[in-house]
Amino acid sequence: MTTRQVILVTALSALLSSCGNELAIMAPYKDIPVVYCVLNPKEETQYLRLEKSFLGKASAYEMARHEDSIYYPDATVMLERWSDGELRQQLPMERIVATDRDTGIFLESPNYLYKVDSKLVGNSEYRLAITIPSTGAEISARTRVVSEFRVIRPETFKKNLAFSSYDNVQTVEWVSAPYTRIYHLAIRFHYLEVSKQDTTHKTADWDIAHYITNYGNGGQTIMAEILHRNFYKWLSNQLDKPASGIIRLAEHEAIDFIFTVGGEELYTYMQIYGEDSGILKEKPVFTNIVNGIGLFSSRFRQEINGKSLTDHSIDSLAHGIYTRNLGFDDSKNEYYHF
Repeated sequence: MTTRQVILVTALSALLSSCGNELAIMAPYKDIPVVYCVLNPKEETQYLRLEKSFLGKASAYEMARHEDSIYYPDATVMLERWSDGELRQQLPMERIVATDRDTGIFLESPNYLYKVDSKLVGNSEYRLAITIPSTGAEISARTRVVSEFRVIRPETFKKNLAFSSYDNVQTVEWVSAPYTRIYHLAIRFHYLEVSKQDTTHKTADWDIAHYITNYGNGGQTIMAEILHRNFYKWLSNQLDKPASGIIRLAEHEAIDFIFTVGGEELYTYMQIYGEDSGILKEKPVFTNIVNGIGLFSSRFRQEINGKSLTDHSIDSLAHGIYTRNLGFDDSKNEYYHF
């Protein structure tokens, strides 16, 4: 690489180069803090990455290997909860040495992150307050924490799913929560591989689609219709024929529905990155970080777990045109009768 290049140093540089609420134009020769933090109210610990862009005359590869080129030694990071315009809680984030990065361009170790052990309050406003005495920088950002939403279908009280008729659909329906804009739906399939010596539990994940709400106030009903045929076609592309002597069985609790939900900032990020604008059109740098670049947002994961397949669905796995060569046994197997 040539000299005098600006390198945006972060494990998520591709993400940060185009996400946020404001367009940021990086002035040359200026130190710019890079912040990435996606809060998750389901987790007991929250993490933040703080690094810096840098400019130098040395090789970019060489500069990316030096700790002082990518980290601030004296930053303080505070996570704050606000309500009705008043500060309700301050949560200092501690700098820690995390697991080494994967081998690549950037320094693998030390891999510094900031963390705080705290369960967050859903639907609350959280703010970042970061100070870097060595540069005089004061960095801030704000976001709303997303939280649980109501799933209408599949009904939680119904145990079995009928995927037996190829041309029927499985309807998934839910009502959006406040401050959410992006919903990703996936199905996880649990199955067993059984030999004379051992039984192995396995899973396969099917990404269905992303869904965007029309507004962030919540209360919008969203519906997905999944053609049964597509489940079996997906599985036929996902699995190979098993080795000799192995049979497969759908587990008793075979199907999970997994929703991953993102806030307003993640929605805007996807709007920028999702457009097919061509390789010659430069996309804007997007950030919702004040006096820096990066992303401060929230996400949430909600699951409907443990749905069983009906006997007809299990027989379709064993004998259907898409999956009959995948080694699944039918509903007569004794496993399904205890």
